[in-house]
Amino acid sequence: MLAKQFLKQRGIAFEDILLETNPSAKSYIIERLGRAAKVPVIEIGDRIFSLNPFDPNRLASELSLILSHEPSDAAGG
Repeated sequence: MLAKQFLKQRGIAFEDILLETNPSAKSYIIERLGRAAKVPVIEIGDRIFSLNPFDPNRLASELSLILSHEPSDAAGG
């Protein structure tokens, strides 16, 4: 819940997937992180990690890494 609130407050779009009701998503998480993974699980680009306990500094850092590697739209706006 804290991760969702963090993203909403910053206007960052996200998809909320409930693993209890989505077996394929649960299998995907287990495949990528193992059975010990705890929610929330955050996937940003090709990076995926468990954020339990919630750490706003880590999430901000991960978002910064992704944003700094996105190509800018300087030529075409």
